Amino acid sequence: MLRDKVLLLFVLLALLLASACNVTPDQTSAPTVTPEITTLPTTTTQPAATPSQTAPSPFPSIADIVEQVEPAVVYISVEYMESSSRSLSTKSGSGVLLSPDGYILTNDHVIEDARSIEVLLPSDEHTYQAQIIGTDPLSDMGVIKIEGQNFPTVSFADTSRLRIGDWVIALGNALGLEGGPSVTVGVVSNLNRSFTLGESTFYDVIQTDAAINPGNSGGPLVDLQGNVVGINTFIILTAENIGFAVNSSTAQRVYEELVQYGRVTRPFLGITLRTVTPALATELGLSKNKGVLVWYMEPDSPSARAGLKEDDVITHFQGQEVSEASELIKLLWQYDVGDSVKITFWRGEKQREVWVTLAERPEEL
Repeated sequence: MLRDKVLLLFVLLALLLASACNVTPDQTSAPTVTPEITTLPTTTTQPAATPSQTAPSPFPSIADIVEQVEPAVVYISVEYMESSSRSLSTKSGSGVLLSPDGYILTNDHVIEDARSIEVLLPSDEHTYQAQIIGTDPLSDMGVIKIEGQNFPTVSFADTSRLRIGDWVIALGNALGLEGGPSVTVGVVSNLNRSFTLGESTFYDVIQTDAAINPGNSGGPLVDLQGNVVGINTFIILTAENIGFAVNSSTAQRVYEELVQYGRVTRPFLGITLRTVTPALATELGLSKNKGVLVWYMEPDSPSARAGLKEDDVITHFQGQEVSEASELIKLLWQYDVGDSVKITFWRGEKQREVWVTLAERPEEL
């Protein structure tokens, strides 16, 4: 019995030695692990990036749009006389080429009081001398021209479909930095702002959070098709990411009139307007707490001749309801001198209508 057990132990020991010696030089004593394969649900996935591909991004690249627009964004250097010191100084800004023969739209405050104006294009080492074609301080727009042909250009967008939240791109020579225009991206933050700054009254501005810095003035704000939706004009220095551009619906008309006539003619009602609020209606005893108040009437103005009076509350202009003074003025500027427009208003408890023949806005106003 004992011998049988010894024999069995010897056999088992021999088998163990045989298996231990079955190891090739590139094997280790660690056990071989077979990878576990898990089936995942079928989904549409982006292909893996290769050296010749750009990694997928949740946001669209704007590189192609910038490449399309940037050649038409110019650097403007202005030599002007300082009114306080009576010495020559320089300032700079941006502009955008809108015609192949060299017409450039910029801000009036960029070229104001200019003694000389130089223009540089991003893809051109030549320095161009520019002449002022016309300015419009009321909208803070100005047009200059450089001599030449076949300049790169961009076009105005139809901003009637522009919405809050749409992506926009601001281009301009921020801080006058060398190397061409700076590019920032953001969204349309608001479409219904109105301001009065110095000589300029803005009734048609686009608010954006795309960064706009000194030197951007006069540069374009473009949509994702590369069309100009606005002209970058001013910022609020005490705030972050609040910049404003003159809407192309205004800028295009001003540009075309400056190119054709050298000045802008605007229709004129001859009244000063205020937006009616419930508080104002209570204070003045108005019958309507919504609309546009005739605050002041110019003597012998088109509105006075038509029968409007101070404290009338305008509710419709050419059949369109108006609840803010800025709305009425934007509608007014769509018409020409000599046009007749229908105004619906309330005087006390009675609704009335008049037709007003628009005159030309006096230059001194």
